[in-house]
Amino acid sequence: MAISKQPASTMLSPSFGERLRFFLYSNGNIAGSLLAIGGLGLFFGGVIHAYWWAIVGGLYGAGVLGWPRNDLAGTAERTELSTEKLAQQVRKLVDSVAQGLPKEALDFLRSIQGTLSELLPRLQEMRERGIISAKDSFTVLETVRRYLPDTLAAYLRLPKLYAQMQALSDGRTAAQTLTDQLRVLDTSLKEIAKSAFAGDAEALVTNGQFLENKFSEKLVFRP
Repeated sequence: MAISKQPASTMLSPSFGERLRFFLYSNGNIAGSLLAIGGLGLFFGGVIHAYWWAIVGGLYGAGVLGWPRNDLAGTAERTELSTEKLAQQVRKLVDSVAQGLPKEALDFLRSIQGTLSELLPRLQEMRERGIISAKDSFTVLETVRRYLPDTLAAYLRLPKLYAQMQALSDGRTAAQTLTDQLRVLDTSLKEIAKSAFAGDAEALVTNGQFLENKFSEKLVFRP
């Protein structure tokens, strides 16, 4: 089964107003605001007097600029997925971005990882034996190389609170959108795996019938 691919940027193409909301929801802005409120508390409590406005502004700037950046989106985009070690690198990708994902989305991502760990080591062999189509094999590889990193990176660029709380144009939050997209990938990969492994299962049945017929002949009593 093929997976329709739209550019990840179509999920969230931020306007100026959206970029402003991203900033307002960002950890840096929240940290700066808390520090600024603390500065105002010192002013109203009589602890600071002269240049209080500069102190409050400085505290806010320190919070915004000093909050560490957690570039999980960059990690998702930069993870190199070579043909030789795809399964291991999928695990590396999942582990590196897991902390930035909502639980339900992470559950689907782990399920995708499990299916890929079964398919990828045998993909070339199954393709050579003709038990997986070229189209399905391409879909598996593109899921690892493009669909999964692009989908994760598009989500992880957003501030966490914004992604979980702000409704998008279709009424869903970014977290819900991500979860739905990962659900589509998970379902599609499971269908591909089921179809591919069904070929091996049929081969096992056929071989069992052959063995049964072959050796049952030797067990027939001949007077």
